[in-house]
Amino acid sequence: MNENKNLNSKEKKEKSKEELEKEEAEKKIKIESLRKAGKIAQEVKKYVKPKIKQESNVFELVELTETKIKELGGSCAFPVNVSINNIAAHYTSPLKDDNLIINSGDIIKIDLGVHIEGYIVDTAFTVSFSDEKPLENIIQSTEVAVEAAKMMVKPDVNTREIGKKIETIVKGFNYNPIKELGGHQIERWKVHGKKQVPELGSQGGDVIEEGDVLAIEIFASTGRGSVHPTNASYIYELNPYTGRVPLRRKTSKQILGFINKNFKTLPFAERWLTKEFQIGVVFGLEELVRTNKLKAHYVLAEEKGVFVSQSEETVLVTEDGCEKLT
Repeated sequence: MNENKNLNSKEKKEKSKEELEKEEAEKKIKIESLRKAGKIAQEVKKYVKPKIKQESNVFELVELTETKIKELGGSCAFPVNVSINNIAAHYTSPLKDDNLIINSGDIIKIDLGVHIEGYIVDTAFTVSFSDEKPLENIIQSTEVAVEAAKMMVKPDVNTREIGKKIETIVKGFNYNPIKELGGHQIERWKVHGKKQVPELGSQGGDVIEEGDVLAIEIFASTGRGSVHPTNASYIYELNPYTGRVPLRRKTSKQILGFINKNFKTLPFAERWLTKEFQIGVVFGLEELVRTNKLKAHYVLAEEKGVFVSQSEETVLVTEDGCEKLT
């Protein structure tokens, strides 16, 4: 009987060792994948920045950026966002070229994500074609705030404290942070994880832990610092919590299967579907949204006449600080 006890104890120890080895292997894959994704994101930013010019066609810019991500060995974690002036987030080109052009005086935000097998990095930058005095420091305000926030990232820090710092810096430049937007934890196959990195000190926070992947994302506005959803949506995301629902359209069922296989829980663009489906995309998406199988990401905007800047970097939380990935 004692021999059996010893054998069981030995088996438990061996199992525990195997589990630890598995965890270490998974951790290694995670870090290697994140670093690879981060390097691709850095290269894409260098590649695309010089191509953002006045009279540039936004549809071509978006397609060019997404193609470059794939050429470098990555996958798009979400559709490339190109948000101009008062548009803050979630604009990507629609099914067909809408002939949107970058003009003199515009402020352009480029937000892109790269993933390697679901390990995601998220990064954004702003380019200005304005020489208006009130806008001369708007990009600097978000860039300085990102750098300050990164310096604060380490285990046991509450992100509310980072939010206070962000708010102080952005307001110090005479702009307003956008209260509905901000940084976020990134999890595997999930761009927006549980933890938040707020833009305001009055908003709730979360405790940072070693191994967390955080997107430090900051918006500055010449307006009151609040966005509203428009009626336009070109980005969708699978709702994994909806059970089986009857779908009337054959195309809807085919589209849902294609999404599950190719995008999983990551956001995707409606125009990505047209490369697979020649017809029925619009009606298929409508049915999937109506039955709650898909969530629509509506374009978010400040008031007309307002300008918004955005800066974002992804970091991996280490034992005593963080590693910049993008």
